[in-house]
Amino acid sequence: MNTNSEKLLRVKDLHTHFFTRKGVVKAVDGVSFELEPGRILGLVGESGAGKSITGFSILGLIDPPGRVVSGEISFKGRDLAKLPEEELVKIRGKQISMVFQDPQTSLDPVFTIGYQITEALKAHGEKDMDKNWARAEELLRMVGIPSPKERLEDYPHQFSGGMRQRVGIAIAMASNPSLIIADEPSTALDVTIQAQVLTLMRKLVKSQGASMILITHDIALVGQFCDEICVMYAGCLVEKGLKETVIRNPVHPYTQGLIASIPGSQERRRRLKQIPGIMPSLLDLPSGCPFLPRCELGDETCRIRPELEETAPGHLAACHKVGS
Repeated sequence: MNTNSEKLLRVKDLHTHFFTRKGVVKAVDGVSFELEPGRILGLVGESGAGKSITGFSILGLIDPPGRVVSGEISFKGRDLAKLPEEELVKIRGKQISMVFQDPQTSLDPVFTIGYQITEALKAHGEKDMDKNWARAEELLRMVGIPSPKERLEDYPHQFSGGMRQRVGIAIAMASNPSLIIADEPSTALDVTIQAQVLTLMRKLVKSQGASMILITHDIALVGQFCDEICVMYAGCLVEKGLKETVIRNPVHPYTQGLIASIPGSQERRRRLKQIPGIMPSLLDLPSGCPFLPRCELGDETCRIRPELEETAPGHLAACHKVGS
């Protein structure tokens, strides 16, 4: 069995709250997971489940009125939650990189692609600009952009959406990080390009021995590209385990609902199933299980909040109804 010292990342009881005039928004409420080197972890759930905030919390990118109020974020044995900003700056982009959802907004429209990649390299210690430009060309070639040397002189608007996302991946991979956090990296792309981009990311991550956290609302994607899955709902984890276990034998009603809503997962000519209702406001969560108002199995026992418990080796779920 792996020891904690072999974990690249350990997130333990993470709480990230936003303090607003209307009250406290518990965007991340007691999330815990671990990630080994070379593995891909999927964080999946509906919009507002706390997936992106979890990723931003790891990198210390929570702006006021939000803040990480408690918990441990151990990366290579260092608790990122306790590091000062000047130390986090040295880690961001070099040891932990992020691929953002929309490359149209994450790339600066007034600078060339080559300038933006070389500036990322320069920011993390490489001052030889000849080496930086050679590395930038290598990166564009690596992510499958034709004529990479010529394209370095182009601006973001001269690239298609898929190509811009490839540039975002190139920037994220520039300093050979140990961990990449990909926040909905394919949402703005059509289905064909989406598969190409995610296949490329998986290939690059695996070839460089890095790890990745893939944040998405699409459980079909994590089932295809990830090694492990964490299902989030209303700021907390409701199920986690190996991909094969969670996809083939989901035990939490919410995970079952997500999988049942995938087109093609049911008999032909049958209506797609859907989870009734909407996610509750994080300002006014129900007592007990947050999924209770939408759960067909819920009863009075669910008025007590369930804890994540092992239902099978390595497979955990937070539900009183598991096995009942």
